[in-house]
Amino acid sequence: MMYWTDVAGRTISRASLEQGAEPETIIQSGLMSPEGLAIDHLRRTMFWTDSGLDKIESARLDGTERRVLFATDLVNPRAIAVDPIHGNLYWTDWNREAPKIETSTVTGEHRRILVNQDIGLPNGLTFDPFSKLICWADAGTKKLECALPNGTGRRIIQNHLNYPFSIVSYANHFYHTDWRRDGVIAVNKDSGAFTGEYLPEQRTHLYGITAVHPYCPGGRK
Repeated sequence: MMYWTDVAGRTISRASLEQGAEPETIIQSGLMSPEGLAIDHLRRTMFWTDSGLDKIESARLDGTERRVLFATDLVNPRAIAVDPIHGNLYWTDWNREAPKIETSTVTGEHRRILVNQDIGLPNGLTFDPFSKLICWADAGTKKLECALPNGTGRRIIQNHLNYPFSIVSYANHFYHTDWRRDGVIAVNKDSGAFTGEYLPEQRTHLYGITAVHPYCPGGRK
């Protein structure tokens, strides 16, 4: 299944990856500007940010058991990522006054700031289940950086990004959407080099990006 948020429609929907599958709206009320979305395949739970309501919420994958995780100390929450194996949640807040990346457990406990120094507009965020690194793309500093889940070991992968919006980790590359190029840019994880780009014929801002693995980390298909 593929899950996505719709800012214009104020909904969250899903659809099977099978050809001809029809989309199903699973959350269609109580949203203002749903942006980031993360799926925990082990707990069958989804998490999302709402930059209009300044909230982070969760629900089962069918939209039931909805609950608010956080509704305080959020200004512009955007990207969100989950580590299902260890039960941790990560999200960005591009608050112009005090941008930050935060973390908590998937149940909303032990919330704390992970990164709040030398960041500007942390739009994109991804958790790499294989390297166990949390990585982000910053449209303010123009950097792609990674750190350990506790915030240590921070390092720069690439420091000449244009205007990244969303990012995903897949195999030995990062892929991010770029609002200057209106395309998808590939960055090698090891060298930090730009290795390719996809520019669609119909040029427009590309928002979220995700990758579909043959098997979920942990072996579940």
